[in-house]
Amino acid sequence: MKAGILFPLSNTYPGIGLDFMDGLQSFLQQQNISGGVSFIKEAIGFGGVEKDVYLKAEKLLISDDVDVLIAYVDEKVLPVLYPLIQATDKIMLVVNPGANYPLNWITQPNVIHLNLQHAFLCWLTGAMAARSANGHAALASTYYDCGYLQTAAMVQHFTGEGGTIRYNYINNQAYDQAFEINQLTTFLSANTDCENVLCVFDEQPASLFYQLLDQHHSAKPVRLFASPMMLSAKQKQHPAQTAKYGIQGFLPWYSGLETEANTVFIKNCNRPVTIFSLLGWETAMILGEILEQGVTSGANSEAIVLHLQKTTLGSPRGTLQLDAETQFYIAPAAKYTLQTGSLVPEIEWMTGLEKEWREFTARPTEGAVTGWTNTYLCY
Repeated sequence: MKAGILFPLSNTYPGIGLDFMDGLQSFLQQQNISGGVSFIKEAIGFGGVEKDVYLKAEKLLISDDVDVLIAYVDEKVLPVLYPLIQATDKIMLVVNPGANYPLNWITQPNVIHLNLQHAFLCWLTGAMAARSANGHAALASTYYDCGYLQTAAMVQHFTGEGGTIRYNYINNQAYDQAFEINQLTTFLSANTDCENVLCVFDEQPASLFYQLLDQHHSAKPVRLFASPMMLSAKQKQHPAQTAKYGIQGFLPWYSGLETEANTVFIKNCNRPVTIFSLLGWETAMILGEILEQGVTSGANSEAIVLHLQKTTLGSPRGTLQLDAETQFYIAPAAKYTLQTGSLVPEIEWMTGLEKEWREFTARPTEGAVTGWTNTYLCY
């Protein structure tokens, strides 16, 4: 089987492609099927220029005649590729962190989606904040992060469950020593009844945000309801003292998960495992299933997709199931809770999220939608 890969580049995460390929090739080697798959890779920059993405995809599908196209691109860029995929009757596996989601959930017959469900997890966090908070909260994010629908998902579910946003803080500074959150901390100091903050930050600004919040002296401990990348950043910190604020949210994967699948994943990767190597490992699991169905011997793409819908995958983050209604893989999630004054988070593994996923995908996005087209984390 010959697979084509559209790779994004990232200044902030320069190892994104190396990690992805390490996870992918490590699984194939661990399963002794690496000889059955060859790869042709094409770089697509930040993945936001539709013409460039289309031309690279066209080369892989037609000139190189790949059997499967692995597209590490954002949801907003995909519509330009759909006619090409349908005309070639090839399978396209869309991979990304899931910070965006489709404006409608109409499926394409031979397109499947594998992501880290960031927007869905933010949606779950918004509902949790509405239940846990006292009815209102501030919102904190960055100019870059709020250009993706994960922020909208968190806020819409929070307000839909009766919550009120009292203040919006959107940081537009460089992620260096000039980074500050004075406007937010001034609001929190002046409004002590608003002790909850909905937060959507990438790892680098999240680390700066945590450092500055540690220096904030408030009358009441602040409670953060945080996006997955914020929780990932918190896991990598080694604070000298206990946290002055509580943090809650959902992670797509927790490295300390004590399962055989997670242990095998961590043990067999050649590089330190990341969310990108996790996506590569899971991509290889799907390729293994496609290879078993004989994609190179004439099996059509819709028949293979139907097979994948009936097959579960034992991922390092739990059981992956391809949802027949949306053709997105659904996975468990780790509920993360760090109590004020604690150093060690509580992790509760949440399975059976099909009902919540159905609620999340039931309503199409309405109104004008703007934002970045480049793949999340690629900037």
